[in-house]
Amino acid sequence: MKEWYSASELAGLPGMPGTERGIRKAARRGDWQSRARKARGGGREYHLSALPHGVRAHLQREAAITLTATLIESEQLQAIEAAAQSVDEARLKAKEKGLAAFAALPPGPKKTRIKARRELLLFLTHFRREHQGSKTATRLAFAEAINDSRLPLPAWVLEQLPRRHGRYALSHRTLERWELNYAHEGVMGLADGYGNRKGQSKIEINEALMKVVLGCILNFPHITSKKIKQFLEAEHPELNIVSEGAIRRFVSHWQRDNAQLWTYITNPDKWKNIYMVAFGSHFDNITHLNQLWEMDSTPADWMLKDGRHSVVGAIDLFSRRLKFRVSKTSKAEAVCLTFRDAVLAWGVPDGVRTDNGQDYVSEHFDGVLNELEIIHELCLPFASEQKGTIERSMRTMSHGILDLLPGFIGHSVADRKVIEARKSFADRIMNKDEVVEVSLTAAELQEKLDQWTEHVYGKDVHSGLDGKTPAEMATGQRVRRIDDIHALDMLLLPIEGVRTVSKKGIRLEHHHYTAPELVAYIQQDVRLRRDPEDLGRLFVYGVEGEFICEAICDLLLGLSPAEKAAVAKASQKSLMAEHKAELSDTRRAINKNPAQAIIEHRIAQSHNVTTLPAPSDTYTTPALQAAGQAARCGDAPAPPTDEQQAEQAAFVAEFERGQVQDMPETDGQRYARWRRLQQRAESGGQMSEAERQFFDSFATSHVCKTYQMLEEDFGEALWKNA
Repeated sequence: MKEWYSASELAGLPGMPGTERGIRKAARRGDWQSRARKARGGGREYHLSALPHGVRAHLQREAAITLTATLIESEQLQAIEAAAQSVDEARLKAKEKGLAAFAALPPGPKKTRIKARRELLLFLTHFRREHQGSKTATRLAFAEAINDSRLPLPAWVLEQLPRRHGRYALSHRTLERWELNYAHEGVMGLADGYGNRKGQSKIEINEALMKVVLGCILNFPHITSKKIKQFLEAEHPELNIVSEGAIRRFVSHWQRDNAQLWTYITNPDKWKNIYMVAFGSHFDNITHLNQLWEMDSTPADWMLKDGRHSVVGAIDLFSRRLKFRVSKTSKAEAVCLTFRDAVLAWGVPDGVRTDNGQDYVSEHFDGVLNELEIIHELCLPFASEQKGTIERSMRTMSHGILDLLPGFIGHSVADRKVIEARKSFADRIMNKDEVVEVSLTAAELQEKLDQWTEHVYGKDVHSGLDGKTPAEMATGQRVRRIDDIHALDMLLLPIEGVRTVSKKGIRLEHHHYTAPELVAYIQQDVRLRRDPEDLGRLFVYGVEGEFICEAICDLLLGLSPAEKAAVAKASQKSLMAEHKAELSDTRRAINKNPAQAIIEHRIAQSHNVTTLPAPSDTYTTPALQAAGQAARCGDAPAPPTDEQQAEQAAFVAEFERGQVQDMPETDGQRYARWRRLQQRAESGGQMSEAERQFFDSFATSHVCKTYQMLEEDFGEALWKNA
């Protein structure tokens, strides 16, 4: 196998730029090992070990095919090329198997170590964005910063790093190995002893030695590693640099990675029975509802009345049911919301297939699937045909909704241009660099998509469904349902990261969040989730995923600024419509409870949809149970038991006998007492010394300032009713 390759030889390979100029730019960015090219034309050539992992694997497969081509008849080369593809398929299956193995791992040191390494790679990605440079240079700088304790990493991550002589000893080679293993083997590639040295053995990096070993097993399939070692000692002493065990491991791994090719060489009849091509349907292995979903986004953007949007879609391969969601941008949050819509409508899937886009492999979405114990199947790079069903469905959608888009305007207002734009709309929506203009709002487009999927696509007969409709395919099928919808919502909330609990609580975006349960976690790291619509509330989890508590910001009081502004605007319009003389009536309208006003505002904007429930089984995971505790932490308490009622009666009796002290005042009662003292002072009244001390000290407290701010927005009811 060659060790040096020119730019022209590398251009166009899988995962590489398509031009020689692009190869040279990539080499400069990656600091590839190179040397002057001695052949005609000059230039430079690059060493095999400096190339990306996927390119090395591709070149090694090509070299193996070249070696065996001389031993097999020319009409059988097509079968050998198919055998090379099995290596990529085996890698994909290995990643799926690794994801399932990680989900099955019990809580413990091994799982914590894998999580810590994945978290470290996430920090490395952020570090690389902030510090421009080659991958090697940024890895070196990152490792040095960690070893010198200059990066504020969570303590639970630092505990899993290697140490030597009392200090951190993380090398850039270790980081490189973790990055490659995570990219090609998934999360279990970060586990110790999980294929971390694949492709780097002495035999694989020595072209001459690998050629001799492969030649031995190809010419003499039943030769033993001991005989190969003896052959090297007798005929190639210069290559006798590996042990008998190393030869045995290489032969075993090569036969496993090239199973189809090895079977063809050693047992042609068995190869015909097992591997002979018999292409069938893409859905041959799909046997039940919700076995596998595919998710993707429209390549083109939609320019709507309220800005640029994209459409995220999901399809169940068994029933062909479709679900679309219009999103401001195709971010991980939008993907999670689309997934939520589908789960609530269809049930829980066994697996979800997506491409390698950043929205679909984000920590947020991938974490949700892991916590729900759903297999996340990733397509190979540049292999969009592996999720071809959702892509074809999006093209079908782009044709099907044309008649439902009367506001489509194209790029030109001329009549002929409008007609031409409408004809090419379905093609342009599937092109990445296109922007199609539609004179609808996001809500209007969402309504059109829902109407089309429910009443047109879902009720049409599909040839691939034996003459049935998607709705008929799903009817009567048993599905898995998540009973605790709030727990699902809790998992789908965006992750706010890791924070350290201080004696003042948790600080986030210049606000402090507190809860009694946090006292036991001071100076410890916790994970946070937050609802974007409720900025005053944080849901706090331990580093292992267990739910701790709900933390509250007193200043924000759990109200969304957007909702608060919407209610204020609605009240303002109501005030201006009333006669100026009716100020007392309008003042009472302002004193309406803000939380109730927000609820009524949301109800007015929502639509009631009634669906016929399918037979279902309750579905839960440990993560859902923890999230359910967070979701129910604000629920009303259960009715008191007989024992609790007896305790309450005893408490009342003791109180009547004077044995129980008065309960301390709430913040609202303290503010009401302060306001009454303020009114007394303004009217010329006198205060006792104790009242004066309370009045002066409470006026400077954050509680007083908070209630004054809320009083300006919502009137005096906050203290008069306290």
